[in-house]
Amino acid sequence: MKHQVFIVWFVIFLAWAFYRASFFLPEWIDEFFIKPLIFVLPVLYVVLKRERKKIADLGLTAKPKDFFADLYIGVVIGVLFALEGLLVNYLKYGEFSFTPILASKLSGGILFFVLINLATSLWEEILGRGYLYKRLYKESNNQFGAAFTSSFLFLLLHVPILFTRLHLTGTSLIVYPVSIILLGITNSYIFSLRGSLTLPILIHTFWNMTVALYL
Repeated sequence: MKHQVFIVWFVIFLAWAFYRASFFLPEWIDEFFIKPLIFVLPVLYVVLKRERKKIADLGLTAKPKDFFADLYIGVVIGVLFALEGLLVNYLKYGEFSFTPILASKLSGGILFFVLINLATSLWEEILGRGYLYKRLYKESNNQFGAAFTSSFLFLLLHVPILFTRLHLTGTSLIVYPVSIILLGITNSYIFSLRGSLTLPILIHTFWNMTVALYL
């Protein structure tokens, strides 16, 4: 199974790198159409057809009681992310600058901004935690090793965007990758603890929004 996990990841990495290098479509097309096609479709094929398992095996399940608990925790963590983003925003500009927020309103509105970040988090958590981490952990029985490895593989999927859209320089070029690794490891442990992707998806969504709006 371990070899299969790396093969699936490598195929996805090549397809995503080729797409990022060859096409420059609007972000909403990337997140609502292309990313589920490249990130999730191969995973679903392997899980449903080759492993003969149900979609719930990827963590896409939650009891109503657990769901609302995760939703509450996710909102609290989202507020903490927002406060952190405000602090970074102030330190970066010397004042509170809400230009990124205004830009998001002009490009589709706040609701659209939330939906696109939620979609991004859904696809990436299915691949990063539901598939990569869960199977590496099951194969190795080493939680931190599986969490770090899956998070590093997840980080490598972000390499193309570093050179095609973000163009990060200086400390941002260090902080952004490190934060992705930490997010991945944190969500891996939370996924194991909760048994569902609901909370990791929410945390990932608020993290994405914080980065987009303030960093």
